Amino acid sequence: MIISRVTGGWEAVFDRLIYLREHEGIPLGPMIQVDTLCHKIPNFIEKAKRAGVTRVFIGLENINPDNLAAAKKRQNKITEYRKMLLAWKAYGIITIAGYILGFPADTPESIRRDIKIIQKELPLDILEFFHLTPLPGSEDHQSLWKAGVAMAPDLNKYDLEHACTAHAHMSKEDWEAIYREAWSLYYTPEHATTLLRRAAATGVPLSSLVKLLARFAIAVHVEKVHPLQDGILRMKHPSERRPGLAPVNPYSFWPQFVLETLRKHTIAIGTLIKLARIMRSIQSDPDAGSYMDQALMPVHDADEMLDLLTKTSGARAAVAHLKRVDELIHARGVA
Repeated sequence: MIISRVTGGWEAVFDRLIYLREHEGIPLGPMIQVDTLCHKIPNFIEKAKRAGVTRVFIGLENINPDNLAAAKKRQNKITEYRKMLLAWKAYGIITIAGYILGFPADTPESIRRDIKIIQKELPLDILEFFHLTPLPGSEDHQSLWKAGVAMAPDLNKYDLEHACTAHAHMSKEDWEAIYREAWSLYYTPEHATTLLRRAAATGVPLSSLVKLLARFAIAVHVEKVHPLQDGILRMKHPSERRPGLAPVNPYSFWPQFVLETLRKHTIAIGTLIKLARIMRSIQSDPDAGSYMDQALMPVHDADEMLDLLTKTSGARAAVAHLKRVDELIHARGVA
C-alpha cells in the first residue's frame, strides 16, 4: 500500500482501516511505503499504528547527500534519518529501507564504510540493496545513451540486481562483487543479534523480525536472486530455458534439482534455528526491555559528531546548512 501525503488522502484511508480494526474486529496488518519526511505530519505514525501497520518501507536510497542529489532525492535529509526511524521505532513498527549501490561517488571502500555507519548509528531493521540502474525508458537511460555511455544490451539484466552501465570508480565485476558482499556485511550474526535486541527494547514483534532476517540474510547467496524474488520452493523444469541456451538432460536435471533444493532448505532452516535461539535468549532476559545503543539514543546536539554526519563533505555541508537555517529562524524570532 502506498499512502499519499501530498493530497491528504492518507488520513481518510487510515481512519477507515482504524474503524475496520477497532469496531469491526478485522485483523489488518498492512505494510506501507512512505517518504522520509512523513514523520513530520501530525498523527501520521500514530494513526498508522492504529490502522494495523506492521512494516513500513522507506526509500532511504543512500546516506551520502551527494549521491542523494544525483538521484534527485533532495527530500531525503540525512539530518532527519535518525528522527524518522526513532519515530517509527517508538510505535514498534518494523522499518525496511531500500539502499542503492553504484552512485557516482561510490567505491567498494565507501560502501563498506557506509554499511558500518548504518549498523551502528541508524535504528533500521531491514536493509535491501539494489544496483543503480538506468531503466529503459527513464530519463537516466536516455541521458546515458545520448552521452554514449556503454550499457548492457540484454534487457533481462535491468532487474536492479546487475550492473548495467559503466561506473567511474568500479569495474562491472567490482560493482557486482560489492553488491553481493553488502548483504553479508549487513546481515552478520552479530548485527542480527543487535537488531533483535533493539526490537525487544522497542516493542517490535521478534518472531516477525526473525522471519525477515532469515529471508534477507540468505536469499542472494542461496538463490542468487533478490529476497523479493525468492520463495519457499523454487519451481523449475528442464524445458524452461531461455532462447539460445542449450537444452538440459532431464535425467541429470531432476537429481540435481532435488539435491539443490534440499541444500537450500537445510541452510534456510539452519538460519531460522540460529535466529530463533537468539530470540529465545533475548526473550528470557529480564533486562531486554532496557537495551540501549547508539542507534536508539534520543536525537540531540551530540549527533553532529556521528559518522553519519561527518564522514562525507556532503554530510558536513548538510549539517552546516541546517545550522544556518536554525540561526535565521532564531534571529527572526528574537527580532
